[in-house]
Amino acid sequence: MEKKVWSEIERFSTEKHLHVPVFVGERVKVLLLCLSPGLTVPPHSHPGFEITLQPLRGKAVMSTPEGVDMELQPGEIYLTDGAASFSPRNPFGEEFEMLIHLVKK
Repeated sequence: MEKKVWSEIERFSTEKHLHVPVFVGERVKVLLLCLSPGLTVPPHSHPGFEITLQPLRGKAVMSTPEGVDMELQPGEIYLTDGAASFSPRNPFGEEFEMLIHLVKK
């Protein structure tokens, strides 16, 4: 068993979003998204994966495939197909962290 501590692995930049690898296996990849205030992750997708998004700290906004903005916040978990394009953005004044699980179909 391996232990990871968020405060030891989180990385923030005022210039771009950062994905910190937490775990990489054959079928599963776990990333910690660190998004400073005012930054946006460029639109992208992960075809062939099922994805869970678990906000840990702060808030962010992400548009659904239907074009509706939804607020991502701690205490909730979001499930999506990796073929869908998504682009989280942080228009708020605090740092945002989210755990991302990518599971191969």
